[in-house]
Amino acid sequence: MLPKPNRLKAKGEFKRTLAGRRLCGNQFFVLYGLAALPVAGSFAANQPEKRVKRPTRVGFIVSKKIHKRATKRNHIRRRLRELVRAHFQQTETTTVEGYRALVFIARPEALGAGFQDLKHKMERCLQSIRP
Repeated sequence: MLPKPNRLKAKGEFKRTLAGRRLCGNQFFVLYGLAALPVAGSFAANQPEKRVKRPTRVGFIVSKKIHKRATKRNHIRRRLRELVRAHFQQTETTTVEGYRALVFIARPEALGAGFQDLKHKMERCLQSIRP
């Protein structure tokens, strides 16, 4: 399970993130991101090492179009959540540089996908969005 500071929960937060830009898409999911705001003050904004690093918040959307049974939708959500948690653990950071929020929207192919396929696609997406 993702730590609490990394969870995106409120409807408004999801809407703001989805209003951001589409970062990556493949046959299993689409990834949207909300860019991090620079810290106020010209001195802090010009020096990245002076910025306060907040954890990137991550949310997951699995609609009823994927499957009518909640257990199947929750299965996909749990797999995606575990992959993000493992990625944060592997990189030893809870941030994706340049983004304060990410939303994964599952596609129907994610239901039949293997764990390694999902992992490979997610790692490629998270690496490709870094500045």
